[in-house]
Amino acid sequence: MGSIRQPPDSPAGTPAPDAVRHVCICVDGSPVSSWTLPHGLAIAHAFDASLTVLRVLELPHAQGTQASSYPLEWEARRSDARHDLGRICKEHQSPNLPIETVLLEGRVTKEIRQWVSRDGADLVVLCSHGAGGWTKDGLASTAGRLVRDLTVPTLLIPASILDELPKKKVAYERILVPLDASPQAEQALPLAVRLAREHGSEMILIHVVPVPELIKPEPLNDEERELERRLIERNTRVAERYLGRLSDQLSHEGVRVRTVLTHDGVRFELMRSIEREHPDLIVLSGHGRSGRTPLRLGGVASFLVEHATTPTLIVRPHSSPSD
Repeated sequence: MGSIRQPPDSPAGTPAPDAVRHVCICVDGSPVSSWTLPHGLAIAHAFDASLTVLRVLELPHAQGTQASSYPLEWEARRSDARHDLGRICKEHQSPNLPIETVLLEGRVTKEIRQWVSRDGADLVVLCSHGAGGWTKDGLASTAGRLVRDLTVPTLLIPASILDELPKKKVAYERILVPLDASPQAEQALPLAVRLAREHGSEMILIHVVPVPELIKPEPLNDEERELERRLIERNTRVAERYLGRLSDQLSHEGVRVRTVLTHDGVRFELMRSIEREHPDLIVLSGHGRSGRTPLRLGGVASFLVEHATTPTLIVRPHSSPSD
């Protein structure tokens, strides 16, 4: 645990764990979705990556009609979408960061997944809500499906923060990284470290010591309470050493680091820590210690993307040899 674990060797030609070469920002023509652009630009600049702004027009037949039934209306939608993408490109283009725009037609989630896989985007930026409007009840259906289905790092921007100045240059001054001491969770560190260096950020490493899972069909007796207490003390000592080693290593590499150790329910404590620390960005692995699951996101990652009010970068962990 004394060093940052790296993913297992990747096939030749795949990027390093801290490399992002092509950023894709997904928009749908709504003001809400376009406010993801400052974050996508910040990521692309930090990694010196190419940038594509992608929009998919939902085909009318996916909504129960045929495009041929309304050819003039459909062509007008295409024209408006092209104009909107051109406006975005003109507003944000810079000599150091050329922007490509892509307009596709079809089912939104399917087209985005296929384009990301085919064209080699290795980080996707999207908003929690789009043209359908913002609600307080989790993610919109399209964002939810993409967060679950994409296999590349995904930066989700909550619509709840859009009362902030959308065109303000993004600076990640505080980056919070939840860790559970597992190799899977540590796979979020390379990207977080790279961003922290580029933005001069403070990295906040947080570990929640959970209450031990003891079967409690009835109140614990004295012996069982003592066992629970000793387990919590043991896990706290191990977590302190773990965070200390990581902090020393990252500090030695020139990163400003602070550690937070807390107790109780993992999800509740992470939400409290986010409210208390006010990070500008959360970076975490899609899976932690729970490891093997057919789902692309574990329980903690799913909870955070549903409820967090902070931009959250989900890193997709590679399988380790022991998985």
